[in-house]
Amino acid sequence: MMTWKEVLVRHKTLRGIGPRSLLVDRGESGYKNCFLPDGSILYPGEGLSGNQQPTGGNRILLLALAAQTPLRVYLRERTNCWRDCGWFLVASVEYRWEESERRYVYWFRLVPLKAAT
Repeated sequence: MMTWKEVLVRHKTLRGIGPRSLLVDRGESGYKNCFLPDGSILYPGEGLSGNQQPTGGNRILLLALAAQTPLRVYLRERTNCWRDCGWFLVASVEYRWEESERRYVYWFRLVPLKAAT
């Protein structure tokens, strides 16, 4: 387990999506990550209101998908307690209408690197 301070040294940003890593949680941030039985994660794009755009963190994830660049994933277990989940690849993306939110949202499928090879 890691403290937030230790994660921040590696993640290098307060944002959920960094240049080489991203943060996931179980809804505390307002984002609804979906943890699938096969170890993959459905990760909603950046932006909690309005249609999400291919900018900022979403651009980082779209570029990682195109280049198949692995990203480190850190999972918040509880306050000031994080788990390093290892390297993941962005396997796919879907930009879809979320009726309940009345907007378009990116959904990125993240696959553990060991499972992707």
